[in-house]
Amino acid sequence: MNRRELLQSLAVGSGAAFLSSGMGAPLLAADSSMPRKRTARLAHLTDIHLNEKRSAADGLTKALRHVQALKDPPELLINGGDAIYDGLAVDRSHLESQWALWNNTWKAECALPVKHCLGNHDVWGWDKPGSKTTGNEPGWGKQYSLDQLGLERGYYGFNVGGWRILVLDSMTADDETVYRGELDAAQFAWLKNELTTTPATTPIAIISHIPIVTVGGLEFQEHVKQDPRKRRMLSHQDATALVHLFRKHPNVKLCLSGHTHLTERISFSGIDFVNSGAVCGLWWKGNHYHTDEGYNVIDLYDDGTFGTEYMSYGWTVG
Repeated sequence: MNRRELLQSLAVGSGAAFLSSGMGAPLLAADSSMPRKRTARLAHLTDIHLNEKRSAADGLTKALRHVQALKDPPELLINGGDAIYDGLAVDRSHLESQWALWNNTWKAECALPVKHCLGNHDVWGWDKPGSKTTGNEPGWGKQYSLDQLGLERGYYGFNVGGWRILVLDSMTADDETVYRGELDAAQFAWLKNELTTTPATTPIAIISHIPIVTVGGLEFQEHVKQDPRKRRMLSHQDATALVHLFRKHPNVKLCLSGHTHLTERISFSGIDFVNSGAVCGLWWKGNHYHTDEGYNVIDLYDDGTFGTEYMSYGWTVG
């Protein structure tokens, strides 16, 4: 089996691919006389990486117009993180200009409600040499971006269509790699409590920027070989603990992520781990490992099943 066949067998999708019309096992016993009912339609737009270059604002505008013009449009958008091109290694002036462009574009082009997930590139200044920061600046770290997104903290829950949605903050600071995919102790305790207190009959979806379970990292093994520490940046390093926790709660049906700019679906331990590509593709330079610029449409059903469709919105590099 060659490398391409291996990736395909592990369900790493390619751009504009229809992934499934009904993923996930039903939460309740099926009754053939009672067809499932769609209770919500969402769109997951992740890894936008907005900046003043490469016509990125035009690309985001096109994506927002595309998703809102669908014949069957979503009722809610989810920003999956990495809203701006980069905050880790920029000074405050560059940070502010990126967020100003973000706010202006969304205000002008989006009429739908939006929920936000923090991405690693949304964090300001953790790369201190690159950002020329000390760590004592107002808004340093996650706070500036949380303020821009209207969030009190990076993790929270909400309800939609009879589902409980839990949004995670994937990033922990790392002295060697700037960040790593991992929940801190307080967030893990919060997640555990949320899963325990959510009724067993309520399906749950987890949203994280960095994937919890992934095979898409196979595409980046040359980078990892050069510096094995980079593995910490590709996926959640606490994945074993998270999956073991999820196994105790069979109503956890879906884990949705971004970060790798790849489309991907893995079914494991009764959970589907879905990655939603990237609005920016290869950072607005074209498609990324055969994955087109796009977003994921997510249908949620009353029986705990769901469907996804990856939509290419027709962006071409100018």
